[in-house]
Amino acid sequence: MILYEGDEIVLHHHKGSSPYTVITFNGLHFENNAKDFYMLKNVARIKDINVIGFATKKPNWFLSDEMHTAIKVMNATIGFGGDRLVFGQSMGGYAAIKFSKQLSADYIMALSPKISIHPDECDIDEGYHQYLTEQMTGMSVKMGDVRGKVFILSDPRDKTDSYHVNLLCDVIPDITYIPTFYSGHVVYESISGSKSISSILDALSSGRSSTVRREVCVQRRRNPVNLRNRLFHAKPHHMKLVARTLASDQIDSMKKRIFIFSHIGFICSIIYNAALHGEADLARRIKRKLVANLAVSGPEDIQTEALTANNITGPLCLDCHQRIVCYDIKNRCLTVESLTNRGPTIIPVYPDQMGHEASSAACVTLLGEEFRLVQQDGKIELSADRNTGVQNIIFTKKETYHLISNGSELATSCYGGSIIFVTAIENEWERYIVI
Repeated sequence: MILYEGDEIVLHHHKGSSPYTVITFNGLHFENNAKDFYMLKNVARIKDINVIGFATKKPNWFLSDEMHTAIKVMNATIGFGGDRLVFGQSMGGYAAIKFSKQLSADYIMALSPKISIHPDECDIDEGYHQYLTEQMTGMSVKMGDVRGKVFILSDPRDKTDSYHVNLLCDVIPDITYIPTFYSGHVVYESISGSKSISSILDALSSGRSSTVRREVCVQRRRNPVNLRNRLFHAKPHHMKLVARTLASDQIDSMKKRIFIFSHIGFICSIIYNAALHGEADLARRIKRKLVANLAVSGPEDIQTEALTANNITGPLCLDCHQRIVCYDIKNRCLTVESLTNRGPTIIPVYPDQMGHEASSAACVTLLGEEFRLVQQDGKIELSADRNTGVQNIIFTKKETYHLISNGSELATSCYGGSIIFVTAIENEWERYIVI
């Protein structure tokens, strides 16, 4: 329910049975939903936690004259009987620390907070200048603003967040810093879930640094977003390890593995590289998992895309940019498209499965009938005749990959999404894997 609504600040309340009250602050970009959303709203409902949610209609870092009135309303509603835990991400993390004294906080958990966004007080990206107001002059967190034990969670690999954590530690020497490696700026994603958050809040209410550290660590290990981020970071140097992780049986036991498999381009790049390096069986296993998860476990929009694009009758042909090779019926040319996001006139291309030689004709299936692709007068046409004398588009098998040619020139996959025949020299862009 809404306890207070002003021109800028909205105060929400979920009355729960928890022995403590959690006071939350939204991050940036939720301004349009300030009347409907506050941080930990779903967790409060599912776990029956007593939550006060501060939301703002403007990207003002909660620096509003209305905060004084909203805090008075909050105090009148919840009283001063139990512990007060304050929780916020990014902009909300700043507010959690900045208003902790006014909120009579006992424990604060701030995720990736900044000490300020004012250029007079710290180095800040110019993108933040659009949010500056007169009230933000001298907005930095100061020791006099702080009450309670402060825990900060951020990714040490994020240079901006690390810079601000160091500034905050200079102001508040007894901060407990908990590094969340590979989380990126939005730490909340890697600890999300009602069970995870409620366990972390219980640990926070103990006030013991060791307990909070341990619980954050435990919950992040179980979180699919954390695994996804680690796989992203590991890919450049440990491609084979990432591929084996994706193909493992353990990943099937993860409840929300779609957080990983919904990143279609990333998964396709792993499939491509596994096959390119001779791990065809591993690539096939990942491909099957990708398709199964998109069609069965995915959110409605992804599931609809996958099923709408369900016109792949042969093996997948992937280029080096993680896209599948297709035939554009309307423009009569080869092109490359996303695995699922394809229009009805874009049909996947594959090598003739009847041939067992090093070279096979490029084929497509249309309304259940297979056609070969042939080049005529600068265009690529469909041909139902296997013995045609015109120039076929050919797949040529190498050790672990295929080349596609028109007989004299190789097909080059351009980054922008087109395929051109302009060279006889083989490079990375002329290598395709068929899986």
